[in-house]
Amino acid sequence: MRVALHPKQALAFGSPATELLYGGAAGGGKSFLLRVSAIRWCLAVPGCQVFLFRRSLPELKSNHLRGPGSLLELLGPLTAARRVSLVQQSGEFRFWNGSTLRLCHLQHDGDLSKYQGAEIHVLLMDELTHFSSHQYRFLRARVRLGGLQVAAALAHRLPRIECASNPGSVGHQWVKAAFVTPAEPLKIWRTPKPEGGMRRQYIPARARDNPTLLERDPEYLDRLSGLGTAELVRALRDGDWDVVAGQAFEMWRADRHVIEPFAVPPRWTRFRALDWGSSKPFSVGWWAVSDGAVDGILAGALVRYREWYGWDGKPDHGLRLTSEQVARGIREREADDERIAYSVADPAVFGRHDGPTVAERMAEHGVILRRATNDRKAGFQEMRSRLTGLDGRPMLLAFSTCRNGFLRTVPDLVLCPHDPEDVDTTQEDHAYDEARYACMSRPWTSSAGRGARGDRWERLFGDQPHPGWRLS
Repeated sequence: MRVALHPKQALAFGSPATELLYGGAAGGGKSFLLRVSAIRWCLAVPGCQVFLFRRSLPELKSNHLRGPGSLLELLGPLTAARRVSLVQQSGEFRFWNGSTLRLCHLQHDGDLSKYQGAEIHVLLMDELTHFSSHQYRFLRARVRLGGLQVAAALAHRLPRIECASNPGSVGHQWVKAAFVTPAEPLKIWRTPKPEGGMRRQYIPARARDNPTLLERDPEYLDRLSGLGTAELVRALRDGDWDVVAGQAFEMWRADRHVIEPFAVPPRWTRFRALDWGSSKPFSVGWWAVSDGAVDGILAGALVRYREWYGWDGKPDHGLRLTSEQVARGIREREADDERIAYSVADPAVFGRHDGPTVAERMAEHGVILRRATNDRKAGFQEMRSRLTGLDGRPMLLAFSTCRNGFLRTVPDLVLCPHDPEDVDTTQEDHAYDEARYACMSRPWTSSAGRGARGDRWERLFGDQPHPGWRLS
């Protein structure tokens, strides 16, 4: 059988990744791609067990068994030739070569347990954000080859997981954290063993990548623009994964606030900010103050050019390093000729319990810290002001390499349900707190006309002594 795919669909269809997410905007041809891929594997690998999931049974039927391009239509010629049969009771398409395409859902609480002993060679999940992280991990653990014989030309591509989704819904944050944030789009990277150890890839797609849809329905994009809230339009029309309900920084745009790394001019003021953590992640950010000489970056803008996020890969879990280890790690990450003007830190590091404070221990290793201003509401507004910037040009930017901490967590922060002037502190907000300290060390207002009030941090912090080695 022959099926025509558009270029972006063909890219996903031929990807050597073994765990991929295709999608973003509505109308990108995601569900059709999954159906074609399901048939491909059933035909190419005799005995292949392919499982295609949607969250509910009605969605499964309406998306994959009805209308143009449905499984019934695509498999019609093979069904007529009696090479494929549909077993209605079990929801299976059975192929003459022993392959099976099983249609699955998790509509009811107990449905997941039905797959406890399943051997899944190819797992396909449509609208992945409709599933929980637990459901996905449970099914991924059932993905294995078992005794399946695979030709050498395809052996490196199986077992396999292919997913499709729009932003939003209950699984938005975990899907974004797993597929979208860790690497640049299209890049294939190996996940660590606790995450399955597969070759993961995110392939973004928009409605414009599906010309067939726009030819048949030229007004489709206009209807997406009229969905309602600006956030919903950004999610479904533009495929923007930085949209979150109740988002603390709704002005965040990756295409505005994230920049590719460049050589920071030596004349720019550089400083560090630290939010301390041990069992929880710590966040160290290296910041530079623009003088306006680099195209596209306003004078006074803060550029996050490096980070060290003390995170073990699990949600809100730290590395449990000592203050001495963190101090040594900070110095090791800096070039010998790198001049750091000052460091501001979480006020908690100056708290005295038994013996030297965290700040005093770090000072012994050459990391001198000053107490950051910890007015949460003022810091929240300061950061919002910088992200908004002047005339659409932000006063806070981050290198694309700052993915583990800042770019993974800050765009997804939501407002506190009890205080709309602050973020919800139950979230993984360590990189945000550290960035807030950085912003408060260089207060800025758009009414200043042109960028930052360069040395105001001296007036705020200049009279504070460097931490000393005190034992009593």
